Amino acid sequence: MIALDVSQSMTAADVEPSRMDVAQQNLIRLVQAQRGSRIGLVLFAGTSIMRSPLTTDTQAMEQLILRADTEAGLVSAGSNLGPALQQASNLLVASENSGGAIVLVSDGEDFSGTVAQEANRLRENGIAVFTAGVGTEAGGRLFNVSPLTGATTPKLDPQGQQVITRFNESSLRLIADAGGGSYVRLGDSATDLLAIRNDLNRLDQTPLGADTSRLPIERFQVFAAAALVLLLLSWFLPSRIRVPSFARLRRVRPNPGLALVVLALFGGACAAEDPLRDRNQAANEMFSRGEFAEALAAYQELLAERPDIPELSYNAGNTLHRLQEYERALTETQRALPPSDTRLGADTYFALGNHLLAMQRLEEAYVAYRNALILMPGDQDAKHNLELTLLMLNQRDNPQDPNDPNNQGQGQGTPQPGQGTPGAGEGTPQPGEGTPGADGTTTPQPGQGSPQPSTSQPGQGTPQDGPGLQRALEEALAGINEDLTFEEATQILDLLRQQQQRQIAPSGGGSGPDY
Repeated sequence: MIALDVSQSMTAADVEPSRMDVAQQNLIRLVQAQRGSRIGLVLFAGTSIMRSPLTTDTQAMEQLILRADTEAGLVSAGSNLGPALQQASNLLVASENSGGAIVLVSDGEDFSGTVAQEANRLRENGIAVFTAGVGTEAGGRLFNVSPLTGATTPKLDPQGQQVITRFNESSLRLIADAGGGSYVRLGDSATDLLAIRNDLNRLDQTPLGADTSRLPIERFQVFAAAALVLLLLSWFLPSRIRVPSFARLRRVRPNPGLALVVLALFGGACAAEDPLRDRNQAANEMFSRGEFAEALAAYQELLAERPDIPELSYNAGNTLHRLQEYERALTETQRALPPSDTRLGADTYFALGNHLLAMQRLEEAYVAYRNALILMPGDQDAKHNLELTLLMLNQRDNPQDPNDPNNQGQGQGTPQPGQGTPGAGEGTPQPGEGTPGADGTTTPQPGQGSPQPSTSQPGQGTPQDGPGLQRALEEALAGINEDLTFEEATQILDLLRQQQQRQIAPSGGGSGPDY
């Protein structure tokens, strides 16, 4: 539910062009980004009124938001946030969904003082309250508008001074904290309110069925090219063509004017620019220059218009990873699943593994890298990260004794998530160009049909002396060119680790080649 403040203070122009205009533009972008969700609208000032129940008709909702500033006469003058929250919550409670959220957009002026208690009550009932504030601390002057002539006159208080309305940010923050949501300040950008989009997407989903549409791919250029070739060939054919029977074909004169028209149409169609692709390319260039915050805003603006393109979600997830917002990166990247093609699927699972590895969710990272290798078995970066994850899992499950001289130096040089890991530095797959794909689903959970890392202790059942260790390693590597089982690969890694420990330890030394 959207609760929009339409009190007279929202007409102040301390933000350009006005508080109401900034609020409307941000709400329209949010509604576009949440296409498919059920959204309702409540307008309020001194009292509140339901302007729309919960609906999936986003176009109608956009029109209601645009007309909100002309419908202030439907409510009484003043500013009272409490009744607005109460009416919005009544509509959410009456729906069949188990959870919901209220997005309160206002300048924070409240003459009741009880809205925080109302927000806390809603939180206890499973309804989150998000707030968005618009205005400045310096405030703005208010004017009365004549309904007949449209002339404006300054609004005066009882002492004869012009009324100045000031933005109350602390009140909105208090409401968001009490309601279990978050607060966003609206500024010059029309996409500031999209910051709460990830939180809204975590709400319980109500099954409403599937909505499938076909997006045609323009392929007329192929037929236009074929027609052009045939026209050009007609100039080189004889004027009369003899056929085996008595019938004769009529003489056909080539029309060079028609050929030029077809050529112009074909060239113009092929040269047409794709605005969406150009904007995505501009965001990719920001990403390449390290302007990650700007690139993220550009990707989110594209996603608001085309949430059905999985490459955009992949790009936004990679950008959030660079900003070290790994939880948001994980949520955004998952929207690119299931993959629409093999290459994008492998890149998406690889990016998911990087996000999970950065959060130390090793089992899930292992599954993500494994899925990337299933789609692209030759992906060397995914192989490297999979081995790194297995090593970290083994070190976590089999901690070494720090007093053991054979373990001195163990763990030194182990890449940490984000330090030398492909995807956190130079090895990140570059953002895609952006072609339509399928909606995203969740990542497979670890342990479902996937091999788990070995839990055997290094050194159990393997030789510990130098010659014996070297002999066992050579025997294990004898079949390295053949397909290895998971257990054989783990055994080789354990032997290599023991050899490395012997070389690092002061009492070691070891012999044989460095594998």
